[in-house]
Amino acid sequence: MGYTLMLSIDEKCEEFRNFGHEVLSEDVEERDRRGAKDPSDWMGLWQSAAHKGVLGINMPQQFGGEGRSFTDSFQALHSLGEGCRDNGMLLGLNGQLWAMQHSISVFGNEHQKAKWLPALVDGEAVCAHAVTETNSGSDVTGIRATAEKTKYGYRLNGEKIWIGMAPAADVAQVFAITNPDHGAWGMSAFIVDLKSPGVSKSAPYDKSGHRTVPTGKLTFEDVEIPDESLLGSEGSGHAIFNQSIAWERSFIFSSHLGAMKRQLDETVLFARDRAPNGKPIINNQTVSNRIADMQVRYEISRLLIENAAREIDAGVKNRMTPSVVKLSVAEALLENALQAQRIRGASGYLTGECERMVRDMAGTITLGGTSDIQRLLISAYQKGAVRT
Repeated sequence: MGYTLMLSIDEKCEEFRNFGHEVLSEDVEERDRRGAKDPSDWMGLWQSAAHKGVLGINMPQQFGGEGRSFTDSFQALHSLGEGCRDNGMLLGLNGQLWAMQHSISVFGNEHQKAKWLPALVDGEAVCAHAVTETNSGSDVTGIRATAEKTKYGYRLNGEKIWIGMAPAADVAQVFAITNPDHGAWGMSAFIVDLKSPGVSKSAPYDKSGHRTVPTGKLTFEDVEIPDESLLGSEGSGHAIFNQSIAWERSFIFSSHLGAMKRQLDETVLFARDRAPNGKPIINNQTVSNRIADMQVRYEISRLLIENAAREIDAGVKNRMTPSVVKLSVAEALLENALQAQRIRGASGYLTGECERMVRDMAGTITLGGTSDIQRLLISAYQKGAVRT
């Protein structure tokens, strides 16, 4: 992929908005009902999004991307969400872009970048971020997966659960212990080809929301991986995780925020049109107050993500920012979805986009670290006055 002449950011936003509406929203209610058990339900749309440039928006141009800034990338992905009614697809695309592709782009060597980034950017391969285990989530010091050094590389063993895209992924960024005596610095990160012998994938989980893309489990049983699979240096896994999860927490909801904007606009129109006894319900103070609060939550969320993008573009490192963004935006997404359902009354409870938004946005307060975890992290940074 790639462009000889890039569109302006305004043109790119319009292109993504139209693409989300005309292509990615196709048959979303039926696909949501079916779940993501059949890759044919979503893989074609995924590849169409890749060919449109979604997965290359700020990847280096030499690997098929457009190399845009974080600020411009957020604007484009926000516009994609304004048009796209498939929140699962939006989550999967943003998850791969921010958590996986950026790790390879920043920490990978030239061979790893050349091998994987073009395929990921172009949609030829799908990547999973394999961190979570039964007793380890946001606190990666509890990871039990191991990568034992061998003559030709490493022998990987362990199980990863709740992994987005896992049932259909071609490659995974896997975190495992290489030296158990070194604590946090005994963990390493690997780029693992999931076609390797000893890798098994579960069927997609049945989920209440984000049902249009798969989530599942990866199991590694004596998987022999070469030295070239090591991402960064041995023992740098904790540092790589901290950076990759920071990108994810800051920007994974870039497109969801666009969906939030569309939902707000449509709620306003509904409240204007819904007129029992000839009086639009938007004139009811309770309803108008709910809509005002929805607007405020949207504006704050947008400013928070824009601030995170500006900080990174300017080279500013603030470890608290990702947790502030994740906590505030996730809670706002869910609350706005609930308020939109309240305003619609009984019609909002029927199966359809309104109730689907509630189910989808309920997941945002959990994935990438729960809201409670973000509060603990913010408190820890405040206690230590950490700004690095």
